[in-house]
Amino acid sequence: MKKLGLYFHIPFCNSKCLYCDFDSHVSAYKERHSYIDALIKEIKLAKEKYDLKKYTIDTIFIGGGTPTVLDNDLLEKLLFEIDGNFSFSDDLEYSIEINPNSIAEEKIKILQNSRINRISIGLQSANEVELKSLGRSHSYADFENTYSMLKKHGFDNISVDLMMGIPNQNLNSYKNTLEKVLKLEPSHISSYMLIIEDGTPFADMYEKGLIKVDDDFTLELYDYTIDFLKSKGYEQYEISNFAKNGRKCRHNIRYWKVNEYLGLGQSAASYINRARFSNSDKDYVQSISNNIIPITDYALQTEKDLYEEWIFLKLRMNEGIIIDEIDEKFGMNFKENYAKVLKSLKNRNLINDYKHSLSLTREGFKISNSIFLELM
Repeated sequence: MKKLGLYFHIPFCNSKCLYCDFDSHVSAYKERHSYIDALIKEIKLAKEKYDLKKYTIDTIFIGGGTPTVLDNDLLEKLLFEIDGNFSFSDDLEYSIEINPNSIAEEKIKILQNSRINRISIGLQSANEVELKSLGRSHSYADFENTYSMLKKHGFDNISVDLMMGIPNQNLNSYKNTLEKVLKLEPSHISSYMLIIEDGTPFADMYEKGLIKVDDDFTLELYDYTIDFLKSKGYEQYEISNFAKNGRKCRHNIRYWKVNEYLGLGQSAASYINRARFSNSDKDYVQSISNNIIPITDYALQTEKDLYEEWIFLKLRMNEGIIIDEIDEKFGMNFKENYAKVLKSLKNRNLINDYKHSLSLTREGFKISNSIFLELM
């Protein structure tokens, strides 16, 4: 059977962070209840529409927002329906995102009673001042308590999200965050560079000169992250992601390797049958109640689209592009076609140009978007 990943979007959170441009908002129980009913109905509609019985599900990711802000009855209801409606592979990776202040022991027991076997915790920083500057509604103590409860209930595949380039962050505060987190021995670390996204409070503050972004300093933190995590046994396998003992996020790897996945819930994106599309973020519940999945931005990929995605996504990973694969996939001689560009990139120490593969160096990762453009 063909393999497929599933993404479920929960657009609710306790409070909106100042940097966040994701589809998420604070909600009341009635709205959450209606949304989960619609999401469960979409599962049934999607099974028929995409003939999902021909797929085995090998990765699931429940994201948001913060999925664990769902009331216990709604979370339990959703997990029950997911468990009962699909065929799963024996090595299923099943992740859920949580925030430290959105989960208590009773809710962890609900996760424990499902197939979920991987937890992603949004910490961002161990520094209380930095957490407040981001608009986070939790403390580091909340994170430690959550982490301890998860371990107590048998969750041993835990990822922690961190952030570099937070306003007024310094090297010592970032080092302290890494050192504190690594004492807990998570299996995975994601450390992202802060990006000021249009339409966010941070964008407005940046325009008014209330916060500053130092890109050069953020790149210093990036260098430190790579070296420090490597010294502690973490393998960098993607620009911002590091895993210990091989516990890479297989669901995210599915995106970077241009493999199929189906998104359910408002604004959730999909890639299936060589088409990319998203669910609308408007009137989602109403559309589902009318037995219509509100698909928008549907685009069947051309060869050019697919080639550009291979470059853009596969080069995000340390393993990069396998030359034989890209030559066979697109009927080309990649190294010959891009000989001048590759020579220039290699001379600038931006790529590793091996006989059978091509990948970005550390310096290449820092300016990856410009390299992608040179290869398109």
